[in-house]
Amino acid sequence: MPEYATASASPLPKFAHRPEPIEPPTPDPDEPDTFPNPSPTPDPIDPVAPPIGDPPPQPTQTPQAS
Repeated sequence: MPEYATASASPLPKFAHRPEPIEPPTPDPDEPDTFPNPSPTPDPIDPVAPPIGDPPPQPTQTPQAS
Protein backbone atom coordinates (compact mmCIF):
# COMPACT_ATOMS: atom_id res chain seq x y z
CA MET A 1 0.00 0.00 0.00
CA PRO A 2 1.58 3.33 -1.00
CA GLU A 3 2.10 6.00 1.58
CA TYR A 4 0.53 9.30 0.72
CA ALA A 5 2.34 12.55 1.30
CA THR A 6 0.88 14.61 4.07
CA ALA A 7 -0.27 18.10 3.27
CA SER A 8 2.20 20.76 4.28
CA ALA A 9 1.14 23.43 6.72
CA SER A 10 -0.53 26.30 4.89
CA PRO A 11 0.94 29.77 5.48
CA LEU A 12 -2.55 31.25 5.17
CA PRO A 13 -4.64 31.88 8.29
CA LYS A 14 -7.39 29.40 9.02
CA PHE A 15 -10.22 31.87 9.67
CA ALA A 16 -12.69 33.42 7.28
CA HIS A 17 -12.39 37.08 6.44
CA ARG A 18 -15.26 39.10 7.84
CA PRO A 19 -15.30 42.73 6.72
CA GLU A 20 -15.98 45.47 9.19
CA PRO A 21 -19.69 46.34 9.39
CA ILE A 22 -20.58 49.45 7.42
CA GLU A 23 -22.74 51.85 9.37
CA PRO A 24 -25.51 53.56 7.40
CA PRO A 25 -24.97 57.30 6.97
CA THR A 26 -26.68 59.39 9.58
CA PRO A 27 -29.25 61.81 8.14
CA ASP A 28 -28.41 65.48 8.19
CA PRO A 29 -30.58 67.16 10.85
CA ASP A 30 -31.00 70.22 8.61
CA GLU A 31 -32.61 68.16 5.81
CA PRO A 32 -35.93 66.36 6.25
CA ASP A 33 -35.87 62.70 5.28
CA THR A 34 -39.28 62.86 3.61
CA PHE A 35 -40.58 64.62 0.52
CA PRO A 36 -42.48 67.85 1.14
CA ASN A 37 -45.14 66.71 -1.37
CA PRO A 38 -47.36 63.72 -0.50
CA SER A 39 -45.89 61.60 -3.30
CA PRO A 40 -44.60 62.36 -6.77
CA THR A 41 -47.10 61.50 -9.50
CA PRO A 42 -45.85 58.83 -11.90
CA ASP A 43 -45.66 59.60 -15.59
CA PRO A 44 -48.80 58.55 -17.51
CA ILE A 45 -48.39 55.37 -19.52
CA ASP A 46 -48.79 55.94 -23.24
CA PRO A 47 -51.16 53.51 -25.01
CA VAL A 48 -49.31 50.91 -27.03
CA ALA A 49 -49.93 51.16 -30.77
CA PRO A 50 -50.93 47.89 -32.48
CA PRO A 51 -48.19 46.28 -34.55
CA ILE A 52 -48.06 47.14 -38.23
CA GLY A 53 -48.97 44.31 -40.58
CA ASP A 54 -51.54 41.57 -40.76
CA PRO A 55 -53.22 40.67 -37.48
CA PRO A 56 -52.57 37.18 -36.18
CA PRO A 57 -55.12 34.58 -37.31
CA GLN A 58 -58.03 34.19 -34.96
CA PRO A 59 -59.27 30.70 -34.11
CA THR A 60 -62.45 29.94 -36.00
CA GLN A 61 -65.35 28.10 -34.44
CA THR A 62 -67.00 25.38 -36.46
CA PRO A 63 -70.79 25.62 -36.55
CA GLN A 64 -72.45 22.99 -34.43
CA ALA A 65 -75.04 20.88 -36.21
CA SER A 66 -78.24 20.55 -34.23
